[in-house]
Amino acid sequence: MQSKKMFLVLAFIVGTITSWAQCTDYKWPQDLAKAEKQVESFRSAMKEQNYKGATGGINWMLKNVPQWHSDLYVAAIETYDKLASQELDPATKQNYVDSLMLVYDLRVKSCGDEMNVLNRKAISAYKYNGQNKDKAAEVLAIFDKVYEVSGNNVLDNNLDSYMGIIKNNVELLKSLNEDQVMQRYNKLMEVIDAKVKKAQEQNKSGDLDKYKKVTGAVDAKLAKVVKLNCAFAKKNFEPKFKANPTDAMAAKKIYQIMLSDKCASDPVWLQAAELLHSTSPDFGVTKELCSAYIQGKNFDKAGPLVSELQTKAASPAEKAWVEILKGDIEFQKGNKTGARDLYKQALVVDPTSKDGYEHMGDLYASASGDCSKTQGSAESKLVYIAAFQMYLKSGNREKMEAALGQYPTAADILKAGWKTGEAKKLACWIDEPVTVKARKE
Repeated sequence: MQSKKMFLVLAFIVGTITSWAQCTDYKWPQDLAKAEKQVESFRSAMKEQNYKGATGGINWMLKNVPQWHSDLYVAAIETYDKLASQELDPATKQNYVDSLMLVYDLRVKSCGDEMNVLNRKAISAYKYNGQNKDKAAEVLAIFDKVYEVSGNNVLDNNLDSYMGIIKNNVELLKSLNEDQVMQRYNKLMEVIDAKVKKAQEQNKSGDLDKYKKVTGAVDAKLAKVVKLNCAFAKKNFEPKFKANPTDAMAAKKIYQIMLSDKCASDPVWLQAAELLHSTSPDFGVTKELCSAYIQGKNFDKAGPLVSELQTKAASPAEKAWVEILKGDIEFQKGNKTGARDLYKQALVVDPTSKDGYEHMGDLYASASGDCSKTQGSAESKLVYIAAFQMYLKSGNREKMEAALGQYPTAADILKAGWKTGEAKKLACWIDEPVTVKARKE
């Protein structure tokens, strides 16, 4: 009951304030003695951590001398924050939180400094009301205002939490559509991008690491509220990238989303990958770009990237990838024996390379016409048994299922005069034995 009364008092005070001052100089009222008594009262109570006892003096000052000094609001925010954090009764706790929000509003109305105060209000709002279905829309509105008035000066604490409250509004209230989510996401990423550029200019590696982690956390939340597929990338990021082909942020989103959704053959993905390689040529981007060139049989561009990767490769996994890409080039050129030997070399370099086994499986699966003179015969289908063994080691379940679907049928095996379980050697460049198995029908 007392907490509700505090809230109503503060709500009334907020409604009566009509102008503001900076509140940097102490402005005492005509009744100086009473005001000094109230200040001493709340300061003494706070010193003893008696926050309920501090509210009387604080509320008197807020009502009667709201422009006394910014110290008043520092004390009021600390007091209501402590009361809210320590309260166990949900209803009473919410009253304290509501009072805390009103204190922030009162500070803006009395003392100005809107950007700073709203940023701090957003931190408190997310802390206490971010998961509250009844308050989620209100918290989002606070963050929207913060981003409206702060430009690129949003506090770092309000970066990931903005995406958090966007996500909560989608999940709790179903109140935002994809366009509304992306409008806010783009604004958030513009702010992060500006902070990254500033950190780069000031050579602050610690800040760069921090913003990289924040971006990862933001993107992880985005993935939970929108479907990150190729169509999404083309709708939301391709226009920005086309308008500004040097937009590394848009390029990175196109690169990541399209690669994940397996549409890296799209020309815009290639353009994005080329930009990223020219600006930040890490091993992963260079590898994927090289692979795309190989698939497109653009060996003139792929070759130099293989050489570049060879100089960058540090771990066994990276060194294995160099051999895999060399094998891919030979595969695309039709030199399957050479490709096989390079894939095997990759597995010598890194015996745990699942990619090496997968590429070997792809190579084997392409050899149906190489290993039999009679297409559709049991002999021609043995390559899929060999391919399955490679896919099994790679862990690629989708390709395992595809290979199983190409196994010889029981009728094929009977026609060949074979028996399931016997060993047969592939009479071609694969040059490996397999155990005859029939397709499940």
